[in-house]
Amino acid sequence: MSRMKTFRNLQPRGRTRLRVAAVLAAAVAILIPQASALAQSTYTIKDLGTLPGATSCAAYALSILGEVAGSCTGQDSAFDEVAFSWRDGVMINLGKLSKAHYSRAEGINARGQMVGEGDTGDFRPHPTLYRDGTVIDIDASGGNARGIFITDTGVIVGNYSKGFGNVSSWSAVIWKERPTQPGRFDRLSLQPYPGGDSKVRYGYATAANNNVQVVGWVQNSLFGQMGAFWNNDANHTLALLQPLPGDWTSIAWGMNDMGQAVGESHPPFHSRAVQWSNDAAHTPIELGMIPGDTDSTAMALNNLGQIVGTSSVPNVLTHPVLWDSGAVFDLNAVLDDSGIGWVIAEATAINNAGQIAGFGFHNGQFAAFLMAPVAQ
Repeated sequence: MSRMKTFRNLQPRGRTRLRVAAVLAAAVAILIPQASALAQSTYTIKDLGTLPGATSCAAYALSILGEVAGSCTGQDSAFDEVAFSWRDGVMINLGKLSKAHYSRAEGINARGQMVGEGDTGDFRPHPTLYRDGTVIDIDASGGNARGIFITDTGVIVGNYSKGFGNVSSWSAVIWKERPTQPGRFDRLSLQPYPGGDSKVRYGYATAANNNVQVVGWVQNSLFGQMGAFWNNDANHTLALLQPLPGDWTSIAWGMNDMGQAVGESHPPFHSRAVQWSNDAAHTPIELGMIPGDTDSTAMALNNLGQIVGTSSVPNVLTHPVLWDSGAVFDLNAVLDDSGIGWVIAEATAINNAGQIAGFGFHNGQFAAFLMAPVAQ
């Protein structure tokens, strides 16, 4: 399913719960495809395990040190979810806010600090910081909000909405901790694209980098939906990430510290994976897809230009893929013997060491994983 269609029809919830639900619903359609004809490094894969009482886990973020953040879910409720971190073979329950039903971690920095979301008993998302064994609600102002990224210096990026249901109330935001008041954060809203009908004008952040550049998308009655790039100047200047020539709309899903972004460009009823260069024009470059597929999406990239995402025939077949050095490789086809029993569903993160995190099926059970390239 195109994420464009998903987010036009639903209140934004970040990428995670919608991705996992879609993968579980389409499990029978995931097949192990053929390997690319080009040479590519092989990878090991590790099952990250589960927390006590959980039945499945998914990994959403990955640090340069190989530490993973995500969430595990039980079988009793769709909201029976708890954030975890994993490092060196140990999975840790990060806990929840007071009276919470759920928690989730979606971003992690090099210091092992994580951000995400959780509720306080009413299922409304609050932006959460997991730091030094504590869970901190960084914005208890009464709206809906979630954290998606944390820089190595502790600046948090996410999204904020004043209330339920109104899509146009969402905005991309930055939270900064007060130097003299640890645990207290100030929120700065990043402006949507100006003009048009204010009732359908909003912005949403999906990724950021250590330079506090932010990407996502903006919606406006003048053009519909377009990828967005908020720069790190004093005004956080917004630039539109244009679709590929002939396409209609675009969404950015990931970026690196070089200011390059990736996502998808939308021709009618399809999606094409795209990388936007870090030149002044943010020039879009098509990444391609597995031969025979009709749609592709790029989700994350590292500073070396390696990109992970999906290539698919919607509702029929999905390939989790790696774009590297101008070629596209199916991740299920580059595993070594440790991959026996695995079917990778989606790669969600890639770090500068080339490690890849995500989720899939291990011996038929939904599981989080960490892949690592095998030394040549």
